[in-house]
Amino acid sequence: MGLFWLKAPAALFLCGALLGAGFPQPDAKRMLGTWVLTDNDNVPFNLILRADGSSLTVIGKRHPDLGEPQRMTRNQLLETGSWQAWGNGIRSTYRDGWTDTIQLGPAGLVQWSWKPGASLNGGPSNHGKAVQLTRPISAWVGAYKLQPTQPEKPPYLAVLTSSGMAFNNIDQVADGSWSLRDNGSVMIKWTSGWRSLIKPPSSGIPAPNQTFSVQHWRPGVPISEPASATRSGTRL
Repeated sequence: MGLFWLKAPAALFLCGALLGAGFPQPDAKRMLGTWVLTDNDNVPFNLILRADGSSLTVIGKRHPDLGEPQRMTRNQLLETGSWQAWGNGIRSTYRDGWTDTIQLGPAGLVQWSWKPGASLNGGPSNHGKAVQLTRPISAWVGAYKLQPTQPEKPPYLAVLTSSGMAFNNIDQVADGSWSLRDNGSVMIKWTSGWRSLIKPPSSGIPAPNQTFSVQHWRPGVPISEPASATRSGTRL
């Protein structure tokens, strides 16, 4: 249940305590990797902290708008930023003005987040438990730029979340699911009926900016048949 039971004064007090020197300072290198946090709607999202100081979030929401389905935008799928050591943990800031922090407290690692324009000296906009993912498959969680089947169309974004859901900004119905196959490739089954198979490079799970091969199957074409198209992709 995280820290959602705390009332505002108690939360603010604990926030100040976490920024003090009362708890051991975590090793920043151990903070690298993929985390599960929650947004201000209490929906889980993933935060990826990289050794070069960059950070990336991927968001696992079903279509957020009411009414007719429509394509998702880039900022509904991901946000880029940078992170640094802060207090008893780390602080990650993004281009849209949001700030996420992970702090080591008496009950373990917790998340504090501030919306754009909010002072870090005030109470956070939302807070909860921070969970670091350690399973090897979690290294696939992230954002990818994929070339579509139609060569005249620009690349589109696809994100893989730790919940097993995938989202893109090319389909009207923008979600789906993903799974790891025995040969190490990733199969994405889009709700629209399309299927996409990410084939890792020889080095394994693609690193940021590394390219790889992607096979696409049109709706109604079994994956036992040749792919409708083979294109390339790049990890963000």
